[in-house]
Amino acid sequence: MGGMSIRVVKLILVVALCAGGLVIHCANGEVSFTKQSEARYGVTKASYCNVTGVWRNDLGSLLQLHAVGSVMKGVYVTAVESSIGAAGFHGQAGLTGFVSKGAQPTVTFSVLWEKGSCTSWVGQCFTLPNGERVLKTHWMLRSVANSPKENWMSTRFGEDHFTFLHVEIQNYS
Repeated sequence: MGGMSIRVVKLILVVALCAGGLVIHCANGEVSFTKQSEARYGVTKASYCNVTGVWRNDLGSLLQLHAVGSVMKGVYVTAVESSIGAAGFHGQAGLTGFVSKGAQPTVTFSVLWEKGSCTSWVGQCFTLPNGERVLKTHWMLRSVANSPKENWMSTRFGEDHFTFLHVEIQNYS
């Protein structure tokens, strides 16, 4: 990321979703709920899908997300490109997006690649019965067209399945 300073910090986050009375406590990637929240909403640590952390998709691309409230920031490191160098020299880009409230939140995030292409994802975070967290997404990649005649071939669609690896928060300022 060029001259951007990156440092790893411990995640200590307390989120209170006061409007609905749901209280979530997160510390170092571990989630817990108050007994009142569990009883009222049926949400438990085992069912809550926290999007903050590092994820890998089926092709080996890495996604690092940090959600604060409904806003997500992070980095996407691609393992694939539509053409050599399309994602830039390092194959990574900063991302911004949003995450909904709830135990199995919906997400949307976008990246702008160094060479001008952009990709957006939309999907949902799920916690499986075995405790594994997955992000099921669909993406749209818009490549730069050199002329209106190339417009027809400049947009691609696909699907990504991300698996949660671990919590690691970086400073994006």
